[in-house]
Amino acid sequence: MDEARVEYEPRSVKDLLGEMKDTAELLIDLSYSSVLFEDADLAAEVLELEARMDRLQLQAWMSLVMAGRSPSDAESLAPVFGIVGAAEKISDAAGDVAKVVR
Repeated sequence: MDEARVEYEPRSVKDLLGEMKDTAELLIDLSYSSVLFEDADLAAEVLELEARMDRLQLQAWMSLVMAGRSPSDAESLAPVFGIVGAAEKISDAAGDVAKVVR
């Protein structure tokens, strides 16, 4: 993960999830393309996007923590943590695919 500090900024979890979904789709496409075309520059772009996804994950976690104010909030937000984690796993897998080229 990028070692830069991620500061909390108020952002909609819905917007963050949308951005994570779009980034994950792009990561999958670019990682396979980098292998298919043996393109190291494309692989490097995938790794940069993977670091971006790491930052998005932290921002989403912070926004989720700030959104929970009661036990019922926690129950309804718990599955969203799973979605954020799954998007991060997709990102990591795409990075692993791209590392084949580098």
